[in-house]
Amino acid sequence: MSAVLDFAAGVDMRWALFAFLTVLNAWAIGEVWLSRDRLRDKWLWTGVVLVCPVIGCCFWFALGPKAPRKKAPELG
Repeated sequence: MSAVLDFAAGVDMRWALFAFLTVLNAWAIGEVWLSRDRLRDKWLWTGVVLVCPVIGCCFWFALGPKAPRKKAPELG
C-alpha cells in the first residue's frame, strides 16, 4: 500500500488533470458517435469537443441529444 501512496504523492497535479480531461474527452466523443444524430452533427460535436475540451464536453452533456426516458414500471 505504501508504494501506491508514494506514487500518488509523486504525481504532478497537472498530469492527473491531463489524464482526467483525456478520459472525459474520450467519453464525450464516444457518446457523440453512439448518439442517433446525423453524421454532420457528429463531426461538428467532435470538433467542438476537440477544440474546446472542457467547454465542449460540458456543452455536449448539457445540450446533446438525450435518450428517450422509459416509463417507470407501475407497482401493484
